[in-house]
Amino acid sequence: MRNFGPSRGADAETIGKKVPRRKYASHGSRLPCELPSLGLGCSSFSTFFASDDEAPLTVDNMSRGHAAVKGWVETIRHAILHRGITLLDTAPWYGHGTSEITIGYALSDLLVHEDDAVGESRIHRSSIVTNTKVGRYEADPKLQFDFTYDATMNSVQRSLRRCCCRYFDVIQIHDPEFATSLSELIDETIPALVECRRKGWCKAIGITGYPLAVQHELLVSCNMNSDDTVFDQSLVYCHNNLHDMSLYDDQAFLWPNEIGRMSFAECCEKGNIKLMAAAPLSMGLLTCSGPPSWHPASQALRQACASAAQLCESQEVDIASLALLYALSQQEVGCVLLGMKDIQQVNVAADLALRFDGIDLSKCRSSILDTVLTSTEKSVLERLLDRTVGPFANVWSSGEFRWDGVAEAKKHWALVESLKNG
Repeated sequence: MRNFGPSRGADAETIGKKVPRRKYASHGSRLPCELPSLGLGCSSFSTFFASDDEAPLTVDNMSRGHAAVKGWVETIRHAILHRGITLLDTAPWYGHGTSEITIGYALSDLLVHEDDAVGESRIHRSSIVTNTKVGRYEADPKLQFDFTYDATMNSVQRSLRRCCCRYFDVIQIHDPEFATSLSELIDETIPALVECRRKGWCKAIGITGYPLAVQHELLVSCNMNSDDTVFDQSLVYCHNNLHDMSLYDDQAFLWPNEIGRMSFAECCEKGNIKLMAAAPLSMGLLTCSGPPSWHPASQALRQACASAAQLCESQEVDIASLALLYALSQQEVGCVLLGMKDIQQVNVAADLALRFDGIDLSKCRSSILDTVLTSTEKSVLERLLDRTVGPFANVWSSGEFRWDGVAEAKKHWALVESLKNG
């Protein structure tokens, strides 16, 4: 993520200490029993978040010897070996292949082969969690989405080759709100993923997308109408942060055989679907440098986040660090995924995660934050979350604290149609 963490870097005394781990799934589940509290969001291994004048890196011009790629590989090695950040979350969409290829470069050196011995620089595949996605691919709008059976099978095989993996822990449907219909996912994508699981290409199946309502609809349709549970995991993004906590607060959803409306997080708990949350910095909104030009947030939300950053800066608090601490305090999420593009960012984020070492996560959110935040951070957080005069007060009252993911999908398909018609 752009400009994450304070410029002073990590604490020398904590470099080498590994992030706390958290209980995740039960024994017998297709998911790991525990995860690192902090996961490596691998969209950073691309030029998605680069400045607009920076030359893009593509699968055609990247190489293992490229300076940026070498730095990314070292970042992955450092995160896994020295900071215990053993979960890698990637996708064919990230860099349109550069992220997966970078992971492959790193894992080809890291993973133990048949005659190798485990040591300080080599690990077993079972020591890490590697997740990828299907459905979203190319930059060209006309080629960006493909949820068909054949495309899904081909994508998984290509991802396995790129990442130098024999299997993925979880394969997720990527941004299902962009599918042409729910039936396309049910009739094409999901049968392909079930077959991938049967073949041993993945252990579990997940879903990730921005609109919680779309995820909810698909989870209910599949998990309630199948002899075997289809989805084991939901990865949400940008709903577990300072300006948007609708993952827990939006009591808008129904769950089969349950009375009353509940939050999406509660639905997942009822359905035994494990949560992960990504983008605690809201894809750059909650940083000093602000979001990239393609960010879907409204101008009102951009301004609110900029005001929040200015408030933090006036008190010598880094907004990105405070945002990460806030996201990590949510006990319902087993792992928070953060994009970290270099070793310094890994160390800064890992040091923040270490504040939760030994913390009782069964306590309420406010009690946890009282324990891990400094007095200045607590004061600033109180001002940020003030629903009357805080920087987010207006977007909370207007509903602009989030964007309309379904509307974004409709805009995409309108663009595709206009391109077809020339």
